[in-house]
Amino acid sequence: MQIKHSTILITSAGNVMGRSISCHFASLGAYLIITDSDAEALNETHRFCSQLTSNIVSYQLEDQSQESIRHLFHAIDNEFNNGIDVLINNYTAVTLPSLLDSQNQNSPFQLTELATTLFTYGQFAAQNMRSHKKEGVIINLGYHNDLSHLHQADNSTALLAGLTKSWAKELNPFKIRIGGVTPRITNNDTAPNLSTINQELIKNTEYILANEYFSGRIIEATA
Repeated sequence: MQIKHSTILITSAGNVMGRSISCHFASLGAYLIITDSDAEALNETHRFCSQLTSNIVSYQLEDQSQESIRHLFHAIDNEFNNGIDVLINNYTAVTLPSLLDSQNQNSPFQLTELATTLFTYGQFAAQNMRSHKKEGVIINLGYHNDLSHLHQADNSTALLAGLTKSWAKELNPFKIRIGGVTPRITNNDTAPNLSTINQELIKNTEYILANEYFSGRIIEATA
C-alpha cells in the first residue's frame, strides 16, 4: 500500500503510542483521522501532528462504546467521500485474568471490554472499506504503558493472534488485509527501553502497511 495520501484512522491517539504513530504517519504524508475519548490528550496529539501536516482531523469520542464508535464512522462517512484506507486499532493491552487470583476481580471485565472494543472498531472499519470498495488494511497494535508488566505481553498476544487470524480469513475475499503488532522481550536480564520498543512497534506497523502480501499474522516487536 502507498502510505502517502492514504487515509489512516488511528484510535486511542492520545496515549504515548497513539501520539508517536500519528506523528510518524503524518511525516510520511498520510491523511490522518485521530480519535480518543480524552479531549486534552487528543488535542495534544493534534497539535504535534499539525506541525508536520495540515491533513489531520480529530474526533473526540464520548467513550469506547459501540454507539460512540458508530457515531465516529457516521461522521467519517459524512466528511470523507472515499472512506478510510487503514485502521490502526491502537489499544493498551491488559493481562489475561488468572483463575487462581481471587484479588483482581476487574481483570475479566477489562478483557471483555478490550475484546469488544477491538471487534467494534474492526467491524465498522471493514464495513467502511467494503462500502467504498477499498483494499484496505486493519492493524491491531498492542501497546503496554507499564514496563513492569511488559513480561506479561504473551498473555494478550494470544488474544491478538486469534482475532487477527480469524478476521483475515473472513475478509480475504474482499482483499482487506489484517495484521497485528505486539511487544515482546527477548532478554529478561535487560531492562526494557520504552522508546526502543515503541520505535520497533511503529516500524513493524509501517512494514505491514507497505507489504501487500502480509495478512493474518502478527509481528512481535523485540526490545
